[in-house]
Amino acid sequence: MQGRLAAAGFIVAVILNMEDLIPPTLGQPLLLVTVLLAWRFTDGFWKTVAFGFVGGVIAGALIMGPGLRLAMRVVAIMEPTQIPEFSAEGTMFIIIGIGAIFGGVVALAANLIRKAVPIRSLIASGVVLSVLVMTTLLSETDLRAEFTDLGAGPWVNIPMFSILVLGYGIAAMTIADYVERRATSRATGVVETEKVPA
Repeated sequence: MQGRLAAAGFIVAVILNMEDLIPPTLGQPLLLVTVLLAWRFTDGFWKTVAFGFVGGVIAGALIMGPGLRLAMRVVAIMEPTQIPEFSAEGTMFIIIGIGAIFGGVVALAANLIRKAVPIRSLIASGVVLSVLVMTTLLSETDLRAEFTDLGAGPWVNIPMFSILVLGYGIAAMTIADYVERRATSRATGVVETEKVPA
């Protein structure tokens, strides 16, 4: 029970800091305290964080970042009042900054949720992760306009972005689980073998 509470505290601290809901002078010490408590009371805390982060970075860089960029291009093309702009710098920021880095941080929180609850289904875990991502994106003032005011409006934009983010969420949790299983099998000396029909 203590481990679950400590993990939940860490997740709340991550969300509060990411959303700037509390000032950094309070948020950063809170994050440090919750990390120490989660480390102390949650079994395999650092492994869970690391596997979640790896899954989020890979899926974020390959799926969420490029997917968001593509969706933003579709919104821009459908927006009659603005001339669509495209820049390599903007694309790299979305792929690396939002896809890989933000995707990694949110995925490590989702992986902790998956272990603490526990959620056995990778699809359900991916749904939890995608809800965290969409909630964060919709809470950002600049990005909210991308969903609600531009293109074909929220009834088209939000489902389009949500489908992409859901794909990322399921992929991130699947990769995190795969990396964990591989690491566990190597640590125990049990190698997963593929069955080949004779």
